[in-house]
Amino acid sequence: MREIVVTPRALSLLLREKDGGAVRLYLYYLASGALEPGEAMSALGMDREEYAAAYARLTALELLPAPRRLPEETPPSYTREEIAGTVESDPEFRELLSFTEQKLGRIASRHEVETLLSLYHWMGLPCGVIMLIVSYCAERAAEEGGRRLTVARIQKTANKWSDLGIDTTEKADSYLRTLEKENRYLQDVRRILSLPALTPSVEAMLRSWCAKGIALELVERAADISAVRFGLFNIPYINGILRGWHEKGLYSLAAVEAREGKPAGRASAAPDSRKRSENAPTKSEEASLRRARAYAEKKRRGASAPPESEE
Repeated sequence: MREIVVTPRALSLLLREKDGGAVRLYLYYLASGALEPGEAMSALGMDREEYAAAYARLTALELLPAPRRLPEETPPSYTREEIAGTVESDPEFRELLSFTEQKLGRIASRHEVETLLSLYHWMGLPCGVIMLIVSYCAERAAEEGGRRLTVARIQKTANKWSDLGIDTTEKADSYLRTLEKENRYLQDVRRILSLPALTPSVEAMLRSWCAKGIALELVERAADISAVRFGLFNIPYINGILRGWHEKGLYSLAAVEAREGKPAGRASAAPDSRKRSENAPTKSEEASLRRARAYAEKKRRGASAPPESEE
């Protein structure tokens, strides 16, 4: 469990606080490291009014930032005249609408235009940010087998970005660069482990490796260790190995091998040495590695049966 640290100022304020809901919400915030309204209300057993009151109290104490909209709040409806007036008088929104229709490949429906307007007026996202969201959603849909871009996807992504505080084009560009880096890392790890697809839990695990800056060479080494022990790539076991190395400050293969008292490469034994290097894999280990990689490759290609044991 992660250690929770309460600053002296926060502790002093909370000890004087008569509102137990505010104290519970602040401790939940410290424990989770984030504050998503729906999840917090469910975890703490609060209704919307209790949550809003606790959040407002913590805001007044300057222990939390200004409150964001709650999930139950819904965007307003717009009349045809309001929509037409915005399209006519606001060149930025008109450009956003034109850009979105280009990505949709057709004229936007009234519901789709109204959704864009709510993101712009009600949620307060700049048109440049919404255009980046639309472009991002279109790219993701294309990568998923050419799926159709939908306004529901745009709305969901906009909600996520808003909750993350991404409300400027600069923040959006930075976020997209981070996602691009993570996605490249995930592709490399999938190649190393021959993973055909990623479950949400495994994807979250791999993204945590990227966030920690775990080198791909360490993933390969941990995978080899897993293969020798189990005859396959056990992802939770690999995660445990990588977490242990990271906690020990071992951020490279050279650092790991130095800690283990091993040279930096398996081919580093002296040429005239008659004794097999201790780092060289045994025949049994080599067989385990071959079986693990063959099994992973079969899984990647859709085969379910594990490879036969090699003598």
